[in-house]
Amino acid sequence: SRIKYPVIPIKDSDILIIARFSHSYILLAQEHYGDVGLWWIIARANNQNNGSVFPEIGKKIRIPTDIGDVLTEFEFKNS
Repeated sequence: SRIKYPVIPIKDSDILIIARFSHSYILLAQEHYGDVGLWWIIARANNQNNGSVFPEIGKKIRIPTDIGDVLTEFEFKNS
């Protein structure tokens, strides 16, 4: 069956960065979460649904930092 992803709400704790040439959602997930497997959180938070792991250079990227509820909802939707 298909993986179901939760909506990633905007929170005051989110970090905003400008995407650079060296950035990928995988690298950002490693940097901010210590887990490359959570790249989808940053991609979904930024409406990146085209399958690319690279944000558009110069685009403002939102990085959720308080992700406990997102992970809980992901587990619930996919159990």
